[in-house]
Amino acid sequence: MTRPLMPLSALPSEELFRLDPHAIDVLEEGRRLRERGPLVPVVLDGGVRAWATGHRDVAEAVLGGREFRKNPVHWGALAAGAVPQDWGILEFITLPGLLNEDGDRHRELRSLVGKAFTPRRVEDLRPRVNAIAEQLVSELGTAQGQVDLRHAFAFELPMQIISALFGLDPGAGESLARDYTAIHDSRSTPADVAAGKQGVATVISMLIAEKRVHPGDDLTTALISATDSENAVLDDALLIATLMLFLFAGHETTMNLITNTLKALSEHPERLEALRSGAVSVGDAVEETLRWNGPINTIMFRYAVEDTAVDGTGVTVASGDPVVICVAATGRDDAAFGPTADVFVPGRDILAQHLAFGHGAHYCIGAPLARMTAQVALTRLLDTYEIDRSRADAARPIGSYSSNSDTALWVELSPRVGASVAA
Repeated sequence: MTRPLMPLSALPSEELFRLDPHAIDVLEEGRRLRERGPLVPVVLDGGVRAWATGHRDVAEAVLGGREFRKNPVHWGALAAGAVPQDWGILEFITLPGLLNEDGDRHRELRSLVGKAFTPRRVEDLRPRVNAIAEQLVSELGTAQGQVDLRHAFAFELPMQIISALFGLDPGAGESLARDYTAIHDSRSTPADVAAGKQGVATVISMLIAEKRVHPGDDLTTALISATDSENAVLDDALLIATLMLFLFAGHETTMNLITNTLKALSEHPERLEALRSGAVSVGDAVEETLRWNGPINTIMFRYAVEDTAVDGTGVTVASGDPVVICVAATGRDDAAFGPTADVFVPGRDILAQHLAFGHGAHYCIGAPLARMTAQVALTRLLDTYEIDRSRADAARPIGSYSSNSDTALWVELSPRVGASVAA
């Protein structure tokens, strides 16, 4: 039975489930959301209202449904001026370009940037990924006491790879990532967001200027050609926004994936032993982490372009209302993944596909590169070291609507002698 149509703005505040931007336990919050129902009215910080789902099949229906769009031009509250302009993550949600386009325009942009992520181009990157990973693993051998694998390894590897894709000096990586984080971090003040945007735009603008003079075999040069051609696909503003998007999609997501997989294996020694014995592969461990504790917390937003009854929910979403996909929560949905959905089991018989890389037209274009990078990283590290977290310093969760990981992964490393990890 479908409840009567009622726009979010008309719902009593006591009916709203609060999505905490600083949640210390994203997965527990997701469990409570799933228990509340398949499609739940929620309130975010800043008083922003939306529908949200932690149910995998509902999420897939919304992500793939023709009645929902990604472009915020369809967001009724934003058009009406009801969304606070100083809301910290508004800048990210309304970022122009590939992330938020629909239809023919999205397909045109996706086709353009997709040339950098074909299976052949990704495979061509493997030797470079291997070389960078081996160098970083070697450098870890000089560490004394505890080392933060998130910063020293999981951060460095994808940053160096994305820098190579961009044609960017790797030395600019840390400040660039820090500034970009400020743009989409829910804890950022308007001043933080503005400073972060300016910092990223400055570095990328300098990169574009350099590549116009000295083109190379990189993503920036390829996108410039689509900007400077007679039939230009991009203008300079959209070029900058596209490169900013790939910094996040190509770096932070992969960093979180590597961090979360290492954490899961260190907390489940029997699973690590199964990996080292060859009973499961490192690819199995990566896929299970994507489901069980994936790198993304939520996808914001999809907007209903007409009043839409969402199958299996009993809810009609009013035209212009946004929907939050709680991606991390969908991976623990026992209706999709069975009664052991809360258990980390690499190599499990999959009942459904996880949504860690999205679904539908906006499925993550960099997913093959993220998978390959994570698999190489884990293979090199676990072949070389034993990981001991028994005396590890605690690390807090990131606390973000977008990312799902910890701020650090402190471990003690010791040399390992044994068979190689199966890829």
